[in-house]
Amino acid sequence: MKKAFFILLFLSAALGTHAAVSWDGKTLTFSNEWMSQSISFEKGKVSPVSIYCKRTSSELLASNASVPWFEFVINKQLVTASQPLWKYSSHKELKLGNGGTELVILIEGLKHLKGLQVEIRKQYFPNSTLTREKLYLTASGKQSFTLNKYHGGLHFIFPRYSFSTDSELSEVKETRIGTYGQEALPDFNAGLSPDQRHSVNNLAYCHMFTPDSARFTLNEGDKVTVKGPFQTLQLNKLTVFSAYEHASQDTRRGFQNKYQPASSDKFANDGDQGVSGVTELDESDSSLWFIGMETRKLQRKLDFSLKVLRGGYLENEKIDRAHPYETVWSAMAFFGPATNLRDITHHYLMEQITSHKQARTPRYYYNTWGMQRSTPDVRGIFTEARIKEEIGYAADLGADLFVMDDGWEVAQGVWTANSRLKSGITPLVEAIKKRGMIPGIWMSPMGIDPSSERFKAHPEWLILDKNGDYVKGQWNLPVFDMVGGFYDVFLDDCKRLVDQGIRFFKWDAINSFPSTLTGLAHGDASHSLQERKDRYDYLLPFYVTRAMRELREYNPDVVVEIDLTEPQRCMIGLMPLQEGKLFWMNNGGSGYNDYSSYRSKSMRTVVNRYDGILPSETLTFAVYPHNGSPFFAQRYNVNTAIVGGRGFWGNLQQMNVQQRKAVLSLVSKSKRVLPYITKTQTTMQGAIGASPEIYSRIDQESGYGQVIGFSGSAVNFPFEEAIDTKKALGVLNHAYSLSDAKLSLPFQFSMSDDTREAFILGNDHSGVSVLSSTGWLEDLQLGQHTLKITAGSDTEILMSIPSDYKEVQIDGKNVPISAGKFSFKIKAGKLIEVRWRPL
Repeated sequence: MKKAFFILLFLSAALGTHAAVSWDGKTLTFSNEWMSQSISFEKGKVSPVSIYCKRTSSELLASNASVPWFEFVINKQLVTASQPLWKYSSHKELKLGNGGTELVILIEGLKHLKGLQVEIRKQYFPNSTLTREKLYLTASGKQSFTLNKYHGGLHFIFPRYSFSTDSELSEVKETRIGTYGQEALPDFNAGLSPDQRHSVNNLAYCHMFTPDSARFTLNEGDKVTVKGPFQTLQLNKLTVFSAYEHASQDTRRGFQNKYQPASSDKFANDGDQGVSGVTELDESDSSLWFIGMETRKLQRKLDFSLKVLRGGYLENEKIDRAHPYETVWSAMAFFGPATNLRDITHHYLMEQITSHKQARTPRYYYNTWGMQRSTPDVRGIFTEARIKEEIGYAADLGADLFVMDDGWEVAQGVWTANSRLKSGITPLVEAIKKRGMIPGIWMSPMGIDPSSERFKAHPEWLILDKNGDYVKGQWNLPVFDMVGGFYDVFLDDCKRLVDQGIRFFKWDAINSFPSTLTGLAHGDASHSLQERKDRYDYLLPFYVTRAMRELREYNPDVVVEIDLTEPQRCMIGLMPLQEGKLFWMNNGGSGYNDYSSYRSKSMRTVVNRYDGILPSETLTFAVYPHNGSPFFAQRYNVNTAIVGGRGFWGNLQQMNVQQRKAVLSLVSKSKRVLPYITKTQTTMQGAIGASPEIYSRIDQESGYGQVIGFSGSAVNFPFEEAIDTKKALGVLNHAYSLSDAKLSLPFQFSMSDDTREAFILGNDHSGVSVLSSTGWLEDLQLGQHTLKITAGSDTEILMSIPSDYKEVQIDGKNVPISAGKFSFKIKAGKLIEVRWRPL
């Protein structure tokens, strides 16, 4: 059997097709340029029999693999893919908006499973070994089945693979992304010195979620289960990357934080952002662990499986046509030593996890909350006149998106315009659009004001604690359970706002609420309180992400951003990245109205800590673009936004015209390179506050890029980066030279907390290059046979043009040229035009 598979794989490799699917009556095979996978349906069994890497001519699966691809308990009987209970029914191909192909495989149950349908969806992509897969269970006709426990515990496995390995020892690496309050020094020992850090405002764990990792070495017979959501597994020649798309915090650190407002300012410490209520439910870290990635080493094999650990289903959960069951999406890729894991992860999260291109389009945005927090009356300031003023200022900064935060609404749960907005939000939406920006709006989906009619009409949706009192969330308000009928009501609220012109949502305060309600979609009186709560926790990311998807389907321009700025935010994970973005930080280790570089260091910690894990286009945060005394940190703060986050907030009345123009200058230059570097990774050097700390993104294909540097102390630092100099036009904002396939930037950080930036422009394959400039350039504008250069400081230029051009003129005067190169000087602030004509 294996021999036949290898012949088929060899033929598909020789053909080199992008997306080829074949069915020979027994085996279903799909392939692209880099890999091929085969699934056998012989003898009533469903078995992956080959995963073949064309680039290394390697078979990944063990030849004697016997592990079932899927395994669960139906009608109190253990059911596996390896049992002769299945029949291939059909398959079809769907083209995805991200360039991939989705293969939908329908499998029918036999014997006592007659009427049960298993649908497996496999997604694969051009020039990639990465596949995503998901399993659905449903029933045909009037058939009905139940999911059950196995030996008293949940038992659902999909997928599972048995990989071949000759190594005596095997290494597994786990990477987590939702560890709240992780120390900057993992081995920090508070006993070595008095630990006098503020519990919230410090740069050590920065009031944010952070990544974490662990390594495990497996001997024969060893087994390890990790939370992930990322894992790598070392085989003979290849590394296997695995991930799953769900959401939950890694540990309960931060759950105890229920910040108490200061007596002088009820908003001083962002009070009342956590969850309050009396509970006797499980409060261990394992209560947040719903899915496990298990690896077992046995007989020269590594068996990998994705397993439900908690909340994945209920005892006797019904499966029929009206009640299908679905797993999470999982992803797998394999690669050799020549491929970087960072590239695999970046491509996966930027393009393959989503077909929603708008959710990955980089945009500069402004959010009103920072402005509102500059005054004691944070909601009273939200008037049509004041917001329209801020709209104008935000547009002057170069913002593409304007988000109206908390204060526009009547109350939480009453998502219509407050009486302060006498004409509703329409005038504001129109003003935003008139200034060329996208209208956005804030919502707290689960909060409900007790004075609202909705609160009174739907007591069945109110989450209660063990004493029957309301569980409280943001701003100490009761909360609704979204895993039930409230879902449709909230979705309708959002659609009405879309109808009014809203195209961007910020959803706040989706916390880990301990819902044990019955009569909704996560259990009834036959299930324990803990089971109902676990099922709610497991399902909530599905419901939230589904709402994001339904809004995108309602209007393809809609993007949703999930707020993760506080502990207990349960949407920390990969699932929301299927449709949107993650707003990572309000103030981190700082506070509101901090215009210093300290707060920006906190913001930049997000990009720094998640380097190589989460692309910066998936994360947002906002800086203060002000240049107020005594900090004068505008350039430092704006450069932080350029590195990642791309958000601004704060009272823009406090900025003068010159300050706003300074921001616009930087943002405009950033926008010239952004379309080209979005799919490239950031190359990072130095931790937060290092001397230096540099973030470089250069697209080698186009020659566009940016290099942003910071330094904690005064230092000279000559920076070099590889670049195809034939594709580069020149560099804005810093002196430089292009030679020997590299860019050289003589960075001089003249003081502590200083910053520098360089924007690299491509020459659009014209062959024209400004090879060096001894001073900094303000602008370069390339025409068909012209280049306009504006100097920021006195400079001497060395320029080259292709050899098929001659008669170079600068401002109408001939310039001598030798071997396609010529030099000239420009005074600061002067604009000159270089012209040439073909031979």
